[in-house]
This record gives sequence, C-alpha cells and structure tokens, in this order.
Amino acid sequence: MAIASQLPKTCEVTIVARDLPGDAPSEEWASPWACAGWVALGGTPREEQMQLDTLAFLRKLAAAHPESSARTGELTDIHDTGPTNAEKLWCNSRVPGFEVLPSADGSLAVKYASAVVDPAVFLPWLRQQLEAAGVRFQRISAVKALGDLAYMDHDVLINASGAASQALSDVKDEYIITDRTYTILVKSDYKDMFVRRSPNHEYLYVFGRHDGTAVIGGISDPVDNSIRSSESVRENLIRRAHESLPEAFRSSNPGEYSILADLTGIRPLRLPNVRLEREVIGGQKVVHAYGTTIGAYMLSFGIGREAANLVAEIVFET
Repeated sequence: MAIASQLPKTCEVTIVARDLPGDAPSEEWASPWACAGWVALGGTPREEQMQLDTLAFLRKLAAAHPESSARTGELTDIHDTGPTNAEKLWCNSRVPGFEVLPSADGSLAVKYASAVVDPAVFLPWLRQQLEAAGVRFQRISAVKALGDLAYMDHDVLINASGAASQALSDVKDEYIITDRTYTILVKSDYKDMFVRRSPNHEYLYVFGRHDGTAVIGGISDPVDNSIRSSESVRENLIRRAHESLPEAFRSSNPGEYSILADLTGIRPLRLPNVRLEREVIGGQKVVHAYGTTIGAYMLSFGIGREAANLVAEIVFET
C-alpha cells in the first residue's frame, strides 16, 4: 500500500493479496502485529535514504492526518553495542533533532525525531485513502508464481510479496529468512519513544501510541525455537521496561499492568539488504520491492518512492 501511494496518479493500480486490511485479526501476515515505530536502523546508503524519506512522510502525515494514527515525538536511542562515538552513527546530522545525551553507564545515548503508527488504525485508513484515489483491491487465495498473474493484462507487476518470494516458483529468493518476534501492548500514558540496542536477541523498545497504550518489545527468536509462553514474555519485557524507564513503568511485576495483547508474529527478513530492482520474468516486466529486514514500517514509503522510480523507467521505455 505504501508503494501504491507513491505511484503517479496516472497509473491504474490494483493491489492483489490474500490478506487485506479490515480482515479479522490473523497471524497469517505480519503487518497488523508490528510495533510500527521509526528507528534509525541503518543499512546500505540506499536503505538509509529510504528510512529518511519514510520519516519525512510520516511526520507530514501526522501533521495533516492525525486520524491516520501517525504520531511524532522524540526517540531516545541507547547503544549498548555498536558505535561508541556519536559521530560514527549514520543518522548524526541527518535525522531532525539529533542530539547526544549524557550516559551514566558508558553506553552511547542519542535522541532524535521519530514517528509511530497504530497498524489497527493505520492499515484500514491507508486502504480507504487509496480506494478513494482509484486504487483497486483484489483478493486472491494463492499465488504460486508471478506468472499466475500474467492474465491481469498489466504493464508492470510490482512484487511486494515479502516472505512469499522465497516460495514463488519463478522467484525463489534464497536470501529470505524468518524469525519470530514477541511484543506486548499495555495500557500506559507513556507518550515517548525509547530503544535500547543490546548484543543479543533481547533488545528493548517502547513506543507510546498517544491513545493510552504503549508497545513494549522486543524479543527475536529463530522460528524453529520452541514458542515462549506469554507469561515468560510478559515478565521479561516488563522487567526490562522497568529497568530502563522506572518513572514510566514503576513496577517489574506484569500483574500490576493492564496487558491488552500479546503480539507474536513471524517476520520475513532479507539479508543482507532490501531487494529493489527490475527483472523480466516470463515476459512480465517486474519490479521487486521487498525484504525490509526488521524495518517494514521504517522503510515503507521510502521503498514506495524507489519503486515508483523504477516503474517510471519502464513506462518511459515503452
């Protein structure tokens, strides 16, 4: 949908998918379960620019359309691992509001502008905006190959299928892996944004959604690991939120919080980088646009902008 929003108004766009915004909650797709907060994730120079483009878009969206659930704020980003000098951070001087903070434990601490959306509100809202602009949505039960869609008589096919590109018989992307992520949604007046990067599979982020809730994450496990119990996840995340933000989360006991949801999902990753390129497959002109590592919402509208440029190249050639 982010890609569709960035395509020229002259394009006739159809989004084909098995799962669509407005469907009942399902763990069959990842987007509804995401934290959906913006962090200066980094990556290749191209991916860094896509993140900056997305942040700029979300900040404008929050100002113009608060009903979308987009909210802005300052994010405190603590680096327990990685660079120890702020000058080595790619986002230094590139992200609005960048500032180095004092740190009592020797970690690198910085602050910068960020944004967050609530997928439960944002995804249906974005679909509504696209439909009002003429974008069509078509449900299809299964696609085993991009060639299955050749009958739709299109000029360009944009492959934004994420993890499915691993199984599509005419794509078979061997660079895709998956992991299982755990977060929780709690009632909270916390409206700020906080990230602590740790050198293991257990890191911390807390994003206030400005609606009386906050998302607390995160844990990342290989999908072949045994599934953690909700009780152990809650204890783990609440304890770490209390340790890092004791004024906002005064207790380490999950029983003293109203926990609204356990958000567990399978996240598709493509390593080492996002795939954004043109290809002709079975006579179809294809733009691949997927593989956002852990940052689908962080790169979404930036990927849309890049994909739109690739579509324009194809259109001008024809």
